[in-house]
Amino acid sequence: MIKQDVQTQTFQLRLGAQAVHVRQTGGGSGLPLLLVHGFGGSVTNWQLTQQVQATNRRVIAFDLPGHGQSSALAQAPTLEHLAQVTRLVLEGLGVSKAHVLGHSLGGGIALSLLQSAPAQVASLSLLAPAGLGRAVSMAFITGFVEANTVADMAAAMAMAVYDPKLIGRKVAEFLVEARAAPGARAALRAIAQNCFPNGEQANDLRPALQNPPSPVQIIWGELDRVLPAAQAQGLPTHVTRHFLPQTGHLPHIEQANMVNMMVRDFLCKCEKPL
Repeated sequence: MIKQDVQTQTFQLRLGAQAVHVRQTGGGSGLPLLLVHGFGGSVTNWQLTQQVQATNRRVIAFDLPGHGQSSALAQAPTLEHLAQVTRLVLEGLGVSKAHVLGHSLGGGIALSLLQSAPAQVASLSLLAPAGLGRAVSMAFITGFVEANTVADMAAAMAMAVYDPKLIGRKVAEFLVEARAAPGARAALRAIAQNCFPNGEQANDLRPALQNPPSPVQIIWGELDRVLPAAQAQGLPTHVTRHFLPQTGHLPHIEQANMVNMMVRDFLCKCEKPL
């Protein structure tokens, strides 16, 4: 275990044949918060989120298999399998119940976790989640996976945000380097094949929201070109929905302060005694 400061630790968690890179920080009386990143992401996607949410609770981020510093995929990366890995991460860290914050593919994983292990989920906060419609921008998916140059990566990431200036050269360089890691591109191709076959989302997770055992909120950028915000239409009224103007597919980065406030307020409301 590598201890970065008094409250933050990074380490590899062994889950059978899978090694998962974990970064956790904070502590306090609040239930832990688990962060599940999206397609092609890593714990670095939560750099504007994790410390902010850790003022009164343990906040856990991890790299999905085939991402970041976790080991390569051990089996076909369906949402169900990735949700199982997520459940094992919680169990491996001794967490019996946690709030879950998931982005994009990570939102679909969070919904799958709610279906398969509802007792482990105290609440769901979903940022532009997968699983609520068929549409997905394969131009973004393909461009993001296959980008070999900084210019190509910047062009792909421009589709994910409202303001392309948010994606600077350093961000694009970091993503190109991440794609060059052994097995990284193959993992993303496998996930795309399993989760977005024939240019559509494979999973319909809307039934999970019909009668959820725990509170759910959805936060979506109105101008999301990767997973359209219209996919949140028609959900039950007990699902709290927030639509952010001038925001694309990365609300936790594009509107970090607003999203952090929404998440913090939601968790406090969930934990408030009746």
